[in-house]
Amino acid sequence: MRKYRQYLMTVAAIVLMLLSGCETRDQIMDGDGMFQTFSYTNITQDEAKRMMEQDDGHVIVDVRRQDEYDEGHIPGAILIPNETIENDPPEELPDSNQIILVYCRSGRRSKEASQKLADMGYSNVYEFGGIIDWTGDIEKSEVKEETSAESTEVTGNDATLSFESFDGGGPEFNVIIEDESIVSYSVVRKYAKEDHDMMTGAGYDEVFTFTGKKPGETYMLIEARSPIAENFDIKYRVVVSEDLRVKTEEISFTDVNG
Repeated sequence: MRKYRQYLMTVAAIVLMLLSGCETRDQIMDGDGMFQTFSYTNITQDEAKRMMEQDDGHVIVDVRRQDEYDEGHIPGAILIPNETIENDPPEELPDSNQIILVYCRSGRRSKEASQKLADMGYSNVYEFGGIIDWTGDIEKSEVKEETSAESTEVTGNDATLSFESFDGGGPEFNVIIEDESIVSYSVVRKYAKEDHDMMTGAGYDEVFTFTGKKPGETYMLIEARSPIAENFDIKYRVVVSEDLRVKTEEISFTDVNG
């Protein structure tokens, strides 16, 4: 009986050790050999505005895509897209004790990014939702076509749409045309020169070319799906003129969770 009781005590001790090890998954060791656990803090946008007025070395981080940032962002915000925050601390955030104010479009990506930063050991991360609710100043960037997530171009009678992606989890695109008798499309993948020799994670443009088949008007949906980047649907109105010139017009953009 005594041996059986000792056996149970040994098993219980092992289980406690394993559970204790699991609890330190998101902890870091401080200078005194003690574990510290960090988490981010949700604040209101009014609280974020008051913090932005302080001269305390804070940084404002926009975790949306480049094209969203270019269309309008909070003055002084730096861009660190959520999908680029992985296992290593971002180079733009060298101080883990710096006050970091995080936002996105609607609040979903900012929460994901804030948690990832907290897991890395950033101790002063504050998440304040999405820019769609922001009532303060907004400034736009000078957009460069080669760096935009989406660009439109007309070549001859054809029209092209270009979307950014990357190897190892970047968005995959699906095109749905309501009336395929009016317009057809082809697609090519173009890697940037600096990414050409990369084994993994190379960025590329997915370029769709639309060719008119007969005059008319139809609608088209482009779906973007990724396990780690943003998922979205974009709906277009497509018009083919009498000379078969193709024109695309974006009607709606929808964030798709999951």
